[in-house]
Amino acid sequence: MMKESKKQPMECVNCGTELVGKFCHKCGEKKVGRSDFALSNFVKEVFEKFTHLDSKLLRSLWLLVSRPGFLTVEYLRGRRKPYMKPLSLFFIINLLYFLTIGFNTLRTYESPLRVQLLNHYSPVVQRMLDVRFPADKAAEMQAFEVRFDHQNHILAKFLLLLMVPMMAATLWLLYGGQGFYFGEHLVTALHFQAVLLLLNMVLGIFLYGSVCSLFLNNTSFVAQFMLEIGEPLLWVALFAFFTLKSVYRESLLSTILKTVLWTVAWLPTLILYRFVVFLATFYTA
Repeated sequence: MMKESKKQPMECVNCGTELVGKFCHKCGEKKVGRSDFALSNFVKEVFEKFTHLDSKLLRSLWLLVSRPGFLTVEYLRGRRKPYMKPLSLFFIINLLYFLTIGFNTLRTYESPLRVQLLNHYSPVVQRMLDVRFPADKAAEMQAFEVRFDHQNHILAKFLLLLMVPMMAATLWLLYGGQGFYFGEHLVTALHFQAVLLLLNMVLGIFLYGSVCSLFLNNTSFVAQFMLEIGEPLLWVALFAFFTLKSVYRESLLSTILKTVLWTVAWLPTLILYRFVVFLATFYTA
C-alpha cells in the first residue's frame, strides 16, 4: 500500500510566505479561488466596497463637525478602520468644495484677479501687472484677466493642500518642546482645514456667506467687519478650541490662550496661501 503524500502548504503568490487562512499575514494578499471569478462574487464585492466607503465617509463627516479633534485622536492612537484616512477625507471634501463653488457666495480660497487687487499685498500685485501690461496694452490685460481667473480656479484646487503644513507649522511653534512629532500636527491640521471647508460650504451655499448677514444691514461698517473678519475668525476659534482641547489635552486656560494664537495665525496663513496661488497663477496663465 502506497503511503499517502503529505499536502504541501499554500504559499502567498505575492511574497511567498506560507498562508494561514484566506489572507497573508505578511503582505495582506488574499488567496484567490475559482469561485472568486463568479459574477455573483464580483457584484457582492462592488456592493460591499461602495457601502463600506459610504458608511466610513458619512461617519467621518459627522464626527468631523460634531466632535472636532475626535478623528485626529482616534487616528493618532491607532484606531483607523472605522473612519476615512485624513488625507482621503480632505481630498473628498476639497473636491466637494470646488464642485459646489458655483453656488457658494464665499470664495475664501479662490481669488480671481479683482479680489487679488483687494488683498493686503495688492500693491505688489499692481506693480507686477503694470510691468507686464503697460498702459498701451489694455486689451492684453483684459484677456489675461480671463485666463488668470480660469487658471486660478484650477490651481486653487491643488494648492489648497498648502494650507495644511502652514497651519501645522504654527502648531509646531505653539507646542514645541512637548514631544509631539510634526506628523501629529499635520494630521490635526488636515482635519481642521477639512472642517473649515465644510463650514465654508454650509455658510456660503445655505446662509448667504454668514450668519450675521441674516440679522445685520450689510451696508453698515459693523456688518462689513463681521462678514469679512469678525465672524470667520469666531468660527475658526470655535473649532480650533475643541480641536486643541481634544488632541493636546491641556488645561482650559492654556487651551484658550493657544486657541487665540492659532486663530490669529490663521488669517496671515490664509493671506500667504492666496499670495502663493497668485504667483503660481500669474506665471502660468
